[in-house]
Formats: sequence, C-alpha cells, structure tokens
Amino acid sequence: MIINKLHKILFLFTMIFVMANGIFAQSDISSPYSRFGLGTMDKNRTNTIMQGMGGISNAMSDKYLLNNSNPASYAAMDSLTFLFDAGFYMKYVTYRTTDASEKGSNASFDYFDLGFGVTKWLKMGLGVAPYSNRAYSSTASFDFQYPYSIDYEGTGGLNKLYWASGFKIYKGFSLGFKLNYIFGNVTDETTLYYPDYIYFHNERRTINLNFSDLTFDLGLMYKQELNKDYTLTFGATYGLPADMHAHRNVFIRTMFKGYGTSTETPIDTILYTKGEKVSVKYPQSIGAGFTFQKNERWLVGVDFNWSNWSAFTMNGVSDSLQNSWNIAVGGCYTPFNTTVSSYFRKVTYRAGFHYDQTFFNIYGTSINKYGVTFGLGLPIPRVMTSLNVAVEFGKMGTVKNNLIKESYFNISFGISLRDKWFVKRRYK
Repeated sequence: MIINKLHKILFLFTMIFVMANGIFAQSDISSPYSRFGLGTMDKNRTNTIMQGMGGISNAMSDKYLLNNSNPASYAAMDSLTFLFDAGFYMKYVTYRTTDASEKGSNASFDYFDLGFGVTKWLKMGLGVAPYSNRAYSSTASFDFQYPYSIDYEGTGGLNKLYWASGFKIYKGFSLGFKLNYIFGNVTDETTLYYPDYIYFHNERRTINLNFSDLTFDLGLMYKQELNKDYTLTFGATYGLPADMHAHRNVFIRTMFKGYGTSTETPIDTILYTKGEKVSVKYPQSIGAGFTFQKNERWLVGVDFNWSNWSAFTMNGVSDSLQNSWNIAVGGCYTPFNTTVSSYFRKVTYRAGFHYDQTFFNIYGTSINKYGVTFGLGLPIPRVMTSLNVAVEFGKMGTVKNNLIKESYFNISFGISLRDKWFVKRRYK
C-alpha cells in the first residue's frame, strides 16, 4: 500500500519536472516594462479558482483547495484525498502611447499543482509555475551627422518549482512553509547600427543571466467557527529576503548588417566573458487577509500584500524599482449544492477586484495596475472533478511622460481533480 502511494507521488513529481523544463520555458506576451528588474512578475499569482475572486489567497483554505500562496492552507486538506490542479490561460493586450497603439496576444500553461496527506496532521504540496517574464522589443533612432538606430530586445524568464507543507499546531491554528526553487534565464540584447552606411561597423551586446537558487516562504492561518453556519479565517504570509546567485555571460562584437531581416556577418569580438558570478538581493514580502464564509454557500475576503522591491540589487546596482503593494477583494456564491439541485444551482459564481502598485517606477512615475475579475466553477456530474474559468479586464501603466499604457483581457481555464487515495477497497 505504502509502495503504491510512493510510486504515484514520484510519477507525478517527475511530471512536474518535465513541465518545468518544457512547457514553462515559453515566454509570456511582450511588455515594455519587462526590461526592468527580473521582468514582469506576479509573485502572488493564484490558481484559476482564486483568480476569479480578484486573486485573494492569504486566508483561503478548504479541504479540496490547493493554495500555494499560503502554505498553512494545506493543513485543511482531507488526509485521505489526493488533489490535482492545472491551468491554462490566454491573454490579449492593447498597448497605447499618446500617438500610437498596437495589439498582441499569447496563450500558455499557467500552473501545475498537486497535494496529498502524509499523516492526519501533516499535508504536502508540489507544483510549478512561471515566475517572471522578459519579453520586450523597441527601437530608438537618432538623426545626427551620421544617423543611427539602437534596438533593444529582451527574452526569457524565470520559473518556480516549489515544495510546501502545512500542519495544525493548536485549536484553529495552522502553520506552513514553502521551499521555492527559482530557475531559468533572461537575455538582454542591444544592437547599434547605421542603416544608411554600409561601411560603418555595427555593434551588438548580448547579456545572458542564468538563475538557479532557493527562496523560502512562511504561512500562518487561524480559523474560527462562529457557529454551525459561519466561519471566520485570518491568514498571513512572509517571504524571507534572500541572497540569490546567478551566472552572467557577456558577448560584445562588431558586425556587418545584423539588423531587421538582414543576416549578421561577424567582424570582431570586443568582449566575451562566461560564467561570471552575479549576486542578487531578493526582497522580503508580507501578506495578510481574512475571509468570512457561510458553509459552502458563499464567501467574501480581502487581501493585502507588500514587497520591498526598492531593496533589490544586482551586484550592488539598483534598478528603476519601488516597493510594491496590492489589495484584492473578492468572493464566491453557490446557490444550493445538493444531489437533487439543478445543474446551474451547483455552479459556483465568483467575482473580485484588485489594485496594484507594481514595482516599476519609470522616470519618477509609478506604474500601477488594476483589474476586475469574474469566474465560474463548473462541476462535472458523477465524478470528483470540476472545470474552472476566470476572466479579467484590466489596465496597467500610463501614457504620461512618454510611457505606455496596457489594456488587457485574460481568460484562464483550470481543471481540479480529487481522488480518494490511501483508502483500502473492500470487496464482497
């Protein structure tokens, strides 16, 4: 029996590694703001269920919910149940400046989570998700004595593979911890070229950063049953600061052509370094929230999160970053979920809102973001599986100070499965 459990867990853990090294290697949609820091990122990104509620997660806890944002939530899992959750998303964006606009779209896998009970008091979870994204491309032209242009391009991103554990410590209290393995690479490329002078040497600089290090998160929850119908839950998280390490490769060379659709013809290498060690100061973060719930009928919640991104440095050099914060409000409602209810009375309806001060501060202008979300939980009859859908309409940035405003629409699809593992079947 124990051997079969271990075989299943090891098989699924292997699947997670395959996902981490394959599916999540693809880039997200382009954003000009991803040029700064580690790129665009959503440290508190949640699964499709919570995305439909504005992203609230700090106090979300249920025996059939996987919530890696607060590892203490795993303590509420049913010890005899195995949980699986995976998500896929599509994103559509319109970029605007004061005098131009452009559209883009992308689709990708979003996350892959599983959870299971080890003992009655100890539960664990494993998962993988994208962590940051570097995807930008822009050109600046200068009309001096010899007109020239500079192309800026960034690609790549980081992924997060995590192992989490939660356990009950006292009446209503649970504690959790999560170990995150952050890995991946980001590349920044700058090309200087003279489009009208074939005898001038063009120049290209490529900087590639490879990350592979650990971070650590803590979570705490307190659940108080007010009576047989109502429950109040408080949650808090703390992400520890870390001294992360990366390796940098730098390649600077001169060339003919190499811009637009023309093929690069190398001339000479100016600088080539490989494997240079880079020290990254990763910031601390704090989150808190509460939910108020009536049985399985409805739930409302509020979250607040803060991260000290102004302390972020790379080899002692800071970037155009500021402290970030986020507030989210959301909830869900299930009309009447019984075996004799009609299907649409078993559907869970979700909605929420979030407002974020991102960690980007460009030309002294804070880049803010907000979004309105809606979601559905669609149970599949006669099986312990549900399909979840979440949509978000939002905006990020501003056109002030020659910056860019992004208007986006996200749609996420998730599948949540559960199975009664560790139960010995009896046959008559």
